[in-house]
Amino acid sequence: MLHQTLIEHTWMKNPIPWVVLFAFMLMGCADSHKTEQPVSYLENTPSFFALRHGDWTTNRWIRDPENLLTIHETFCKIGYINLIPEELLEGDVFLLEGLYIQKNGQHLLDSLEWSYHRHDVEDPYYSSFWKRREAEGNDSIVYIIIRDINEALRHRDEPETYHRTAQEKWVNDTLFELLQIEYRNAPITEETGLLNFEVLRRLGFHQSAYHLLYEYDQYMDLNWNRDSLAATLSPHSEFIYPWFPDLSN
Repeated sequence: MLHQTLIEHTWMKNPIPWVVLFAFMLMGCADSHKTEQPVSYLENTPSFFALRHGDWTTNRWIRDPENLLTIHETFCKIGYINLIPEELLEGDVFLLEGLYIQKNGQHLLDSLEWSYHRHDVEDPYYSSFWKRREAEGNDSIVYIIIRDINEALRHRDEPETYHRTAQEKWVNDTLFELLQIEYRNAPITEETGLLNFEVLRRLGFHQSAYHLLYEYDQYMDLNWNRDSLAATLSPHSEFIYPWFPDLSN
């Protein structure tokens, strides 16, 4: 009972990361720590970088309405159907970031959308959720995000029938390209593998590009000169835990 109470308390205190961006949180989560290796490489750290491996509960950047909209529109361009695994939406409990969430994911999203600006909500969780969003000044954009996620999920069995177009002016091109590498549905060929490597190198994610060369199974059978490609990366005096981490640790 104590364990369940602690879980529910933590969940209710910090719901935004799951409700708004839980697809993002599942993209290869890893501990934020440093790893010893012979050479460290340059790793770009854009404004959204801390969301990848950092502590969402203390992150203020993601609570800003414009930043939320940027993340949301970028996700829309990739497609929430492609980002959200079905196991998060089925059953009465799921595991997220080490927490057992005692709710059905789809029901939670539907209830949050329904309860926005309603005064007849019996469950205190939903009214308190929206009061916290109002206090943070991001309730309207959080509602739009939840609404759009629900609409996308209603078409998950027939994704070709969903035609929500992202607002390009809000799309973060760097995040979009990183997501494309991670969520590319087609098999990795020598051509796409080299393209992914070049994208990471161009964007300044050289440590990630190095790990793509040597640590990711999808790339192991590619016939390319890894040492030659690694020589094009820029060394860096400080190791920054990268977007694409070392999977051998």
